Amino acid sequence: MIEIYMEKVHDLFMKPALRPKEGLSIRDDPKKGIYVQGAVFVPVGSYKEIEAQIDKGMENRTIGATNMNATSSRAHTVNQIVFK
Repeated sequence: MIEIYMEKVHDLFMKPALRPKEGLSIRDDPKKGIYVQGAVFVPVGSYKEIEAQIDKGMENRTIGATNMNATSSRAHTVNQIVFK
């Protein structure tokens, strides 16, 4: 689960204070395809575990107050779920 904020990519499974200030790099690999270098993948076994991880990531989003919304998101969030 990542967010793109001010043209930087951040892993939402990391607390904001622990994230690299320069953000993470987007890479292209012939085998993996496009991916975010350093982003955490968390294995889960049920919908309930997926939901818990999404909740965890949502807590780490970049938000700020606007005149229309007290908790407006200031970024774009991307979730990737891989089923095996």
